[in-house]
Amino acid sequence: MALPRYAYRRGTRGFAALLIGLAGCVVSAVGIAVLPESNLDRLALSWLIPLAASFGIAHFVAAYGLLARRSWSAALTGYLAAIGTGTAVYGLLATLTGLDPFVATSTLPADQARADGLGLLAWMIGLWLVAARFAWRAFRPESAGDPR
Repeated sequence: MALPRYAYRRGTRGFAALLIGLAGCVVSAVGIAVLPESNLDRLALSWLIPLAASFGIAHFVAAYGLLARRSWSAALTGYLAAIGTGTAVYGLLATLTGLDPFVATSTLPADQARADGLGLLAWMIGLWLVAARFAWRAFRPESAGDPR
């Protein structure tokens, strides 16, 4: 019995949805819980909190689209991964060049805040890249002789 074409790629969409949903949880938590408690300037917070909250909601929309097999969800996941990875790389470069955003916003000792921040950024970069890879793999175009 022949399986439907999408069955050969089942699981990649689900795994991508899980990862992009996890990234959305982290981004939403930062936007809703961490940023309001930081000692950043009010003007910066008035921009950062809504941007982070809407970026987190976009992650959940992408996860829904992946689970519902919508064709736009792979592109949305790719865009979210690109934006998130770019922002995280900027955070890594800022931290490594001395403009440390984590020491200024954390109540932890400076070394621990820097280490936690660098670890979070590296983990998020990996999360976004793997989610984008599995989202694009789930919707790759079919070639004439490829049974997948």
